[in-house]
Amino acid sequence: MRTNSLRALSVAAFALFAACSDDVASTAPLNPSDAVSADAGTDRRIYVQKDRLANPLVSEVMVVKVLHDKYNSGIPSSDVGEWTDDLTGFVNGVAGRSPAYASAIAGALLPDMLLTYPKRDGTPVFWLSWVFGGYGGRSLPDDVVDIGLGAIFGTLLGNTNNVTPGLTTDNVNANDAAFRSIFPYLAAAH
Repeated sequence: MRTNSLRALSVAAFALFAACSDDVASTAPLNPSDAVSADAGTDRRIYVQKDRLANPLVSEVMVVKVLHDKYNSGIPSSDVGEWTDDLTGFVNGVAGRSPAYASAIAGALLPDMLLTYPKRDGTPVFWLSWVFGGYGGRSLPDDVVDIGLGAIFGTLLGNTNNVTPGLTTDNVNANDAAFRSIFPYLAAAH
């Protein structure tokens, strides 16, 4: 009985060991077009892009849910050509803003990248501040959802026509845990 148990344990250990590999082929994604490979001379790992959230409202609100996988696996260089109609359609159709304003919003949010302009004035620094000639970027406590909603449904970008004040906030005013003052700055997981 003990011999059979040892054999079974040995076979299981061998199968587990054989299943583990450092071979690139064994870690390849199901869809190879989603993969971004590091320089083969320095790194054999393959990275798969899972999500894009530089401008959270683009992916989470303005792109139709059925297209999220396509959007998230896309690249910023194709955003303007591929997603402008979705964004302008949302701002014009759902938010009820003018086509010109919808185009301005799409122009501010596409390509979906976190933009910074280090040679510009550093104040204010908040998400979308680059639109106003500021530095851009964002700091951890920036409420990017409220800023985005304020631009789409409110007066953040100066448009006072057809404003929907009840939709300019998600009513989440702060992170639920304090950020750290040293790297990695994010609050501890809980």
